[in-house]
Amino acid sequence: MYIDKNGLNLTRSVSDNADGTQDMGTAENSVTSDPGSWPISPDTPSWGPPSSSGGSVNDPGFWPNSPNTPSWGPPSSSGGGSNDPGFWPNSPNTPSWGPPSSGGGNNNNSGSNRPIIIVPGQNTCPSCSTGSSGSSASVRFLHAAVNQPAVSVRLGNRTVINNMQFGNYTPYYLDNNSQSTLVTVTNTQTGRVLFQRSINFSGANAYTVSIVNDGSGITLFTLTDNLCNYRNSGCLRAVNLSPNSGAVDIFLSGYGRIFQSVGQFNVTGYNGINQGTYRASVSEALPCSSNNAVIMADGYVECNNTRIAIMDSATLNVMNGVTYTLYVIGLAYQFPSLQILALESDLVY
Repeated sequence: MYIDKNGLNLTRSVSDNADGTQDMGTAENSVTSDPGSWPISPDTPSWGPPSSSGGSVNDPGFWPNSPNTPSWGPPSSSGGGSNDPGFWPNSPNTPSWGPPSSGGGNNNNSGSNRPIIIVPGQNTCPSCSTGSSGSSASVRFLHAAVNQPAVSVRLGNRTVINNMQFGNYTPYYLDNNSQSTLVTVTNTQTGRVLFQRSINFSGANAYTVSIVNDGSGITLFTLTDNLCNYRNSGCLRAVNLSPNSGAVDIFLSGYGRIFQSVGQFNVTGYNGINQGTYRASVSEALPCSSNNAVIMADGYVECNNTRIAIMDSATLNVMNGVTYTLYVIGLAYQFPSLQILALESDLVY
């Protein structure tokens, strides 16, 4: 689903390539009844609370289901396709978010002195290639900054999300600017600008912009979402946005360890994955390089007599020709706990 500047909903099909951009930028375990709202403006339609299939009303900030978004479950027998968009994953462990910790915030409200790190997209999918969606870029946002408040995000002169909390993300929005677009992130409660910077979004590309931790404040990590032209499998990659996990290993039921020693802000290449329903898991990196020595159990992974607990697992429904990114967010062995979040980008192209 797309929302353009005129408030129109557009739908597109899929394809793959790589290229990513990073803008490197005290929670209470309580539940809020104030769900994230999609602001009412001439440019952005108003949205109500999430539907029953996308979590409870007390799970703020999730995008509601649309007629084009199938319910959670295994992929359909049709094998996917451009009209089979997959799912918007919703982790039951996604905590509601309270006020920022005393050390939170940003010494520079505008974020103008924050570094911008360009990360080339990595692609090991032989059939993946860059798609085309005209002159408009597609941009979505993910809140992955721990110990930071709920935020509102402006894309150019449009407010695209209000009260987005940790672990939540938006659909894609169309950005028609020919050069650069000003992205502004504010504290929803106080209105304080937490980050502001112009980012170049190239037309005919799609991006996921993650709000991540940068010392005591936040910054942006921008990653290009690529297409997958595989007709008989999906494409899967992973990125680690946890500020304290160190290197992690990613596992997939039926495949074993698929990504090894993924460090903070590292992005893997794409692997081809057969269509089906899988259990994706994350743990600290195992001290062995050979995947043949790795044992994967329900609550732990093991190799060379070293056993490490799995920190989180999530269900992943893979469809043919669809691209997926596994985002590792949260804190290892702390609150909010580490979680693995699967986002798909088949509605982009």
